[in-house]
Amino acid sequence: MIKYEFPLNEKIRKFLRIEELFQKSDHQLKSNYKFHEHNAFELIFNLMATASRSDLKVELLQELERQNIKILQKRQTQTNVKLIKQINVIKNRLEKNHLQPGYFFGDDRLMQEIKSRSDSPYGILSVDFPYFKFWLENEKEVVRKVYFKKRLEPFQAIKDAINIILLLLRQDLSLETVRTNKGFFQIKLNPISKNDLVIVALNAGSRIIPDISSNKYAINIQFSDTKHRKIDKEIKFKFGTSAF
Repeated sequence: MIKYEFPLNEKIRKFLRIEELFQKSDHQLKSNYKFHEHNAFELIFNLMATASRSDLKVELLQELERQNIKILQKRQTQTNVKLIKQINVIKNRLEKNHLQPGYFFGDDRLMQEIKSRSDSPYGILSVDFPYFKFWLENEKEVVRKVYFKKRLEPFQAIKDAINIILLLLRQDLSLETVRTNKGFFQIKLNPISKNDLVIVALNAGSRIIPDISSNKYAINIQFSDTKHRKIDKEIKFKFGTSAF
């Protein structure tokens, strides 16, 4: 099945976006594709612009503390005790993390040059940057990957915090099977209650795409086919919402 996640507020939207950047960077480090370095640099610049923000660190620390208190109020099972320890370890690492905000390169001249050239309409091109071409051709792949890992190390505490927060959010969600007759589905929300995430799961072979929108009163889902035509028939899918 394909699970479509839809954030119901800007905080969760931000967490999901940054989570995806980390997932892409992990994938790039495992890739053996010739030009994966170009994408890896772009991902690092995107992380510098988003994950290094001091307000993000504050939000993550606050959310980790809220989750800690929430779990402490539950029955202290072995799983919950282990989870509390894990949250505290991540929280302590995040508190001690002194990630420089924005595009901070230190004495890394290669990174400075690539960032200045990345704003070109053509992006990062080795043809315009002989030193970059030399670096790509002469440094072994393992050396280049170690270089990227070192550039990503300062973001590890942010990554761990976002991963456990979104894990807890997803664990709090249970999917139920739903049917709609006209290709449109709406569920009313209690405007007083807090909602953070919607998940819609569809069979991968169905070739149906959900277009999800929401406000504080309702969640609306309009289903269409792969040619963007609205569907007017019965659709069976799984649906769930979650909140911290």
